[in-house]
Amino acid sequence: MNTRNRRLVMPLVACLLFAIGVAVTAARTVTRYQTPGSSNPATQGMCDFHNGLYFPATALLAGKSPYGQQYADEYPVSRQIPFFSPVILVLHAPLTFLPLPVADVLFFALSVVLVIALATLCVNAAGVNTAGVNTVGGVTDAGGRLTWIASIAAAIVFSRSGHISLYNGYFTIELALATIAAIHYAKDRPAVAAVALTLVSAKPTFILPLGFLMLARGNYKALALGAAISLLGAGLPMTYLAYHEGRRATGSIDMAAGFDKIVDDIGAAQQVHMQTQDESPVDSWTRLDALATVCKWTGSDPGQIVHLAVMMLILAWPMVILFYRSRRGWDDGVAGGTGCLMLVTLLTSLYHQSYDAMIVVAPTVGLLLASTDFWRSVSPSTRGVLGALMVFPAFNYLSTRSFLTRLDLGDIGFGLITSLSGVALMIAWAVICVRFTRYSIGPRPAR
Repeated sequence: MNTRNRRLVMPLVACLLFAIGVAVTAARTVTRYQTPGSSNPATQGMCDFHNGLYFPATALLAGKSPYGQQYADEYPVSRQIPFFSPVILVLHAPLTFLPLPVADVLFFALSVVLVIALATLCVNAAGVNTAGVNTVGGVTDAGGRLTWIASIAAAIVFSRSGHISLYNGYFTIELALATIAAIHYAKDRPAVAAVALTLVSAKPTFILPLGFLMLARGNYKALALGAAISLLGAGLPMTYLAYHEGRRATGSIDMAAGFDKIVDDIGAAQQVHMQTQDESPVDSWTRLDALATVCKWTGSDPGQIVHLAVMMLILAWPMVILFYRSRRGWDDGVAGGTGCLMLVTLLTSLYHQSYDAMIVVAPTVGLLLASTDFWRSVSPSTRGVLGALMVFPAFNYLSTRSFLTRLDLGDIGFGLITSLSGVALMIAWAVICVRFTRYSIGPRPAR
């Protein structure tokens, strides 16, 4: 096949693969659609959209705390939501004005569009122009830009992370897009990064480690703007909830009682949330973070203070590297070693589930293209190992409920299978930290 024909065929093949992945996921979602209120693990199509967005946003508009047990009793949900910022509920509130089946279809379609947007952002971050040329490294791809976008989108859809996000209707694709955008735009377009950080703030396990890493990186303006918008975006709906909860509790306008009720609800919701099997660091088959991986073998379930202490311990080395490099103006972006360091650390440092692993797609694209000086300083074999370690959690279909329930692996087998993703990320974290430390203390990289 000559070069011209390859340029025509490769984008078509990539687009076809993406379409097949979306169609297969849509078919599974329809055939295994979960009727609201059901808790059947065999039918979980759009369950997270119902439990985590649609009905919580409906309750928010009605002035009822979606963090409370009363909400869980009144609405057809499995349980109250954990401590998500109400920003994410406000963002999805317009969907609640639609009948649930229509909202399901629209949210699924929007998620597919966001997969394409995520792939496009990663291609842009890696410097692939309209001709399919990596403008940083000068690497030419015969298939062109469309091939890269469609191929990355297809890989996301076929990955466990992408498939389960579309199938369950979770908002991970939005979080992944916002996290990558926050890192990518933080220096040159801090206002855009601030808006992205507002969305990231919806989930504390994302915004806490990311905030510390961006602080060390010197992204002060983006962080300050993001914090201001996030506080406003969370404060207004919380005040609205406190007003209604206070009236229900006392029969009069008592904002203090309302806020006390919400705080109590959030504390109780977190306890309920962490007692479920898939959230427990000991029993979960989906957790990726380092502490959960260790807990599988110690059999202990540490408290939140231990989680935060371990997070800071894991963040310390990358933060020193980022601070050192930011003082010298060395930064190769979200598709480079900087993005790899930040995103792998984010996954390793604090509570994260298998669907969150899709955030490493940006540095993985940069690694494949050797798009920055840092990636070109790493040997092909090391890049191959690091790339495999980064993407393995996103494609680890072994550690799924479907696989584990079909095989009687015993406690040791369960521990081994469910630890693989976390171990891969811990090794990737160590590799990128060591490699970046060696790279940073050498001669100043070419810019």
